[in-house]
Amino acid sequence: MPSSSRKRARSDADGGRSARRRSRREEDGDANGSDNDDSRGEDSLAGPSNGGGMDVDDDGASSNAQSSWRLPAGYDDSNRAFLQALMAHGALTFQQAQQVLAPILNVKKNLEATAAGASPTEIQHLSPEDVTFDTLRHYINQAKAALVPLDFDIRSATNERSMGSGGSRGSGGQSSSTNSSSSNDRRVWVLVSTDKDPKSHLAVLFTPRKLAFIHRLLDALFDTYNTPRIEALCITEQQALKLSRPPRTAARPSVGGEADGAGAGAGAGADADGNAAAAAARDKGLKHSVVLSLLASLVRQGWLAKSAQGFYALTTRALLELEPFLVDQYNEEPTGTTATTWQRIKYCAACRELITSGLRCATPTCTLRLHDHCEEAFWRSQAARNTTTTTTNSNHRHRHRCPQCDAPWGKAEDANGEVEGKLHFIGERAITSTDVYRRKKRQGRPSEGVDELMRTLQPRAATGGSGRGRTGGGEDEVAAPFRQAASRRREVAADGEDE
Repeated sequence: MPSSSRKRARSDADGGRSARRRSRREEDGDANGSDNDDSRGEDSLAGPSNGGGMDVDDDGASSNAQSSWRLPAGYDDSNRAFLQALMAHGALTFQQAQQVLAPILNVKKNLEATAAGASPTEIQHLSPEDVTFDTLRHYINQAKAALVPLDFDIRSATNERSMGSGGSRGSGGQSSSTNSSSSNDRRVWVLVSTDKDPKSHLAVLFTPRKLAFIHRLLDALFDTYNTPRIEALCITEQQALKLSRPPRTAARPSVGGEADGAGAGAGAGADADGNAAAAAARDKGLKHSVVLSLLASLVRQGWLAKSAQGFYALTTRALLELEPFLVDQYNEEPTGTTATTWQRIKYCAACRELITSGLRCATPTCTLRLHDHCEEAFWRSQAARNTTTTTTNSNHRHRHRCPQCDAPWGKAEDANGEVEGKLHFIGERAITSTDVYRRKKRQGRPSEGVDELMRTLQPRAATGGSGRGRTGGGEDEVAAPFRQAASRRREVAADGEDE
């Protein structure tokens, strides 16, 4: 080995073949260095337009044609600044957008005045209150047009949590803030991905074990704690800690001999069960401290909202981002009369937006749901369309009736001023409005009230699962596959406490 090294050194010193080859490569690299730098600069632009790529000249030399996204007309630095602010926030309300657009518009006016030869001190600057909704809509439309080639979009929805779901509405009174605020003040604009798998970008932010926990959290929100009898769609911190580890029963091929009679010819199903068992074996779960920090991180990033009562629920940003996934994962396949079939993912009958907090019909299997801020306008439109939706007689001054099942809706006040009936809620108030929770809260143990309520109304473990493949829409049929899980709940809870 030493002799070959000396030969290599002498060959390089004398200008041998290896040295000549390296010199030729260096000369070729120097000759093409400027072209490569130019091409890298052009490739770093926003993206290619139609017809971009390599152009071949008449003499055979190739050069990179400058390429860029086809931006909408009038798209300038102010649009870029607004889009960067939206990306930084993730979601913007109208008031937040006013705070963002006011300085952007002032800088734009200063630059235009300077270019025209005017003094910037003579310009009247805008305040956040001067930014109108039409201005915001213009910038939103420009940003949406620019984001289309990147598989991104800007969508808006009404913020369900902005009205205070645990406020006066839960006791039967109308929320004054709900009636006085305009619809624009409650809307949220969110930058979302239009990718087929909306959870794919979360893989960049979280580890596989944390992603598995988030999936178990979604199963608990939209499957375990979402039944025809009670649609909680929220979870407490103690319940979230029980999801720190995957259920031990998920890796078992059969429970109680159910799989033995399910058929020996289900080869594909066996493969799927084997893959699920292998995934469960790889997922060792998370420590409780990691779960708590992850919940705080999800709240800080705007994916989860934590109420004053300590309940976690998805935010409007998360609902807009995950809506296609939630519908595909937890809703049943359409079968004819979909309007009367109970589904886990529901929409408001007035605004047609996804609803996780609001009012529901008294009939458990009825699908009519309303946001608190949509209720008044909905009944007003129903009264103008059909007078049978309200009942007025000597006993009750005003009583709404469900347009789907004709059941009495909400509370009614008789001639003596006595209130009859009650409101039925979905979301956090489906738990906090019960006598069980109120009794435990007076005793200083609200978490025990939640556990007792869940044990009474839905005796099953928080294992979750896909809504596809389920049969029936009634409460008994939905809960039937999970009845055997009630005996294993303590085992799953013990596993979580061992961590």
